[in-house]
Amino acid sequence: MKFHVWFILILIVSCKVSSDVSSVKQDDSPVKSTKLFDVGGESVYTDEFAYVYKKNNVNNDSAFTHGDIKDYLDLYIKFKLKIAEAKSRGMDTTDAFIREFDTYKEQLKKPYLSENQVTEKLVAEAYQRYKEEVNASHILIQVDAQAAPEDTLKAYSKISEIREKAMNGTDFGKLAKEYSDDPSAKMNKGNLGYFTSFQMVYPFESAAYNTEEGKVSKPIRTKFGYHIVKVLDRRPSQGSVEVSHIMIRIKPNKADSLESRNKIFEIYDQAVGGVSWEDLAKQFSEDINTKNSGGLLKPFKVGQMPYAFQESAFALAQPGDISDPVMTPYGWHIIRLEKKYPLESFKELEPSIKSRINRDSRAELNKKVLIERLRKENGFEEADAVQKIWSHADSTLIKGRWSYPKEHEILDDVLFKIADEKYTVEDFFKYLGREQRPNSHSPEVYMRLQYNNFTDDRIIFYEENHLEEKYIDYRMLVNEYREGILLFELMEQEVWNKAVEDTTGLKTYYNEHKSEYQWGQRVDAVIYNSDKKDVLSEIKELINSNDSLALVKSTLEKHYNNKTALTLQVTEGAFEKGDNDTVDQVEWVPGVYNLDVSGRSNLVWVKEVLEPAPKKLDEIKGLVISDYQNYLEKLWVKELKERYPVNINDSGLNYIYEKLEK
Repeated sequence: MKFHVWFILILIVSCKVSSDVSSVKQDDSPVKSTKLFDVGGESVYTDEFAYVYKKNNVNNDSAFTHGDIKDYLDLYIKFKLKIAEAKSRGMDTTDAFIREFDTYKEQLKKPYLSENQVTEKLVAEAYQRYKEEVNASHILIQVDAQAAPEDTLKAYSKISEIREKAMNGTDFGKLAKEYSDDPSAKMNKGNLGYFTSFQMVYPFESAAYNTEEGKVSKPIRTKFGYHIVKVLDRRPSQGSVEVSHIMIRIKPNKADSLESRNKIFEIYDQAVGGVSWEDLAKQFSEDINTKNSGGLLKPFKVGQMPYAFQESAFALAQPGDISDPVMTPYGWHIIRLEKKYPLESFKELEPSIKSRINRDSRAELNKKVLIERLRKENGFEEADAVQKIWSHADSTLIKGRWSYPKEHEILDDVLFKIADEKYTVEDFFKYLGREQRPNSHSPEVYMRLQYNNFTDDRIIFYEENHLEEKYIDYRMLVNEYREGILLFELMEQEVWNKAVEDTTGLKTYYNEHKSEYQWGQRVDAVIYNSDKKDVLSEIKELINSNDSLALVKSTLEKHYNNKTALTLQVTEGAFEKGDNDTVDQVEWVPGVYNLDVSGRSNLVWVKEVLEPAPKKLDEIKGLVISDYQNYLEKLWVKELKERYPVNINDSGLNYIYEKLEK
């Protein structure tokens, strides 16, 4: 079915664009936009045809001949005839079509609304960091990500004072225990253990990787507040480890807790003494998810398990090694090493890194660079009216109940413009009214935050609405998807489903074309294949004695394969030349023939030579349906040509030949 080929092509093109967005703008189109032909009241232009032709023949240099171009144009005209019919039926206006097309379109936009260079640098950086694990401690002074300036300054001053004490020699762990707003610091003195890329928020991760071992970072800001980070150690990546464990939960009171400890040590003694690990896990482990599978856990990396468990697991050297009992917040464990895996290659990890970047705070860096580029590229200009709006922020805004004065004189003032599109104070106030939520900011700070969100939103919106003008790749892809969806639906209605459901028409077509579906000369034969010649001798005797019951395929195979499954293989059927190599090697005369092929013995029983005859419809129904579909399509295209006359513009056609022929 031609559409499937077409749709696969679209997917290939879209995959290419998603990883390498073309910088070719509309003005750089390689073929000028001249009308090539009209169909159904719409014009098709030379730039579209040339673009699609080149895409479809990107690895086929020999296709750029006059004849190839002419043949492709004929196909393209037929394609456009079908699209004209789909549009005349209103298929491009249905809710189902719009939903499906909008879904594809949203996916197609993404590569054009991303900064590939930024993403590539972040991917390379993340993989480089995966190669090293950092052990660090931190001190946190909490402050809201969008706090008022005075609160931000207060938090910054406090973390700076603490850093000064650390730099002057005060024990970092002691400072963390005393000052840190991280609740765990009271227990771990701020130590986070070993971690690697994506296991901390990005600014914190960067501070840890960019600080020398033994040194304290400058204050860094995250969504949690201000931190200082002290790097305690660095080590090469441990890769991943696969282990099994046996766990005994810790009971709430001391007596039961001691009982749990004693129990795990007794299990440990039995495990290292040679008792079956699987039996011990099934009998004693209190991890109900793994006890029946020998305690097996999924492979994990540093930072994905409790610290004590993780370090014990990675410390094991050889598969089968068993750790000393180790305690975590979940209970007591003994751990057996199953396998260690080195860090995956960049190529293996690249897709998952990209996916994590899109979900990580790193994505904000990409968006920030994109916004800055689009501000310049699309001529963002801010007006003086911006300074007039802040005074309208009052206490109702932080309660989520703010409304703007509907008759105020500044409402029509222009706040900013993007290219030739202008946005007024009222546009922003309406946005603010919709988006406001109760919050802890000062009114003016919150209004400024929402104003930034509004400008960013409008900049992206403008770009989305002008992608087809700026990028020929995007415009063509969107059109291919739109027309591909229409074509699929229309072909289902007019050709594919008709051919399957119209059983009377199918039979009529088969009877009228029966001469095209002919068997050549065939033999009705059975092939007995075995590694034991005495087995074949016994079967030959059965053939000679005409014991038809004993020669049933299932009976023979069951009898001779009761010990080994490959003693006898039986193949039977009607064979044409080329269907079976073994049958081709014997004389096509009724009889029994012996021959050896690929180290095994064969007995070929040619029962009958079948003369050429028509193939039955049931034998070739799939092929006949396919041919019937092509037949229906030809009739339908003929009707479409009468319904939608095609007018070719000679100058456009000559231009195409001139530009595409090689």
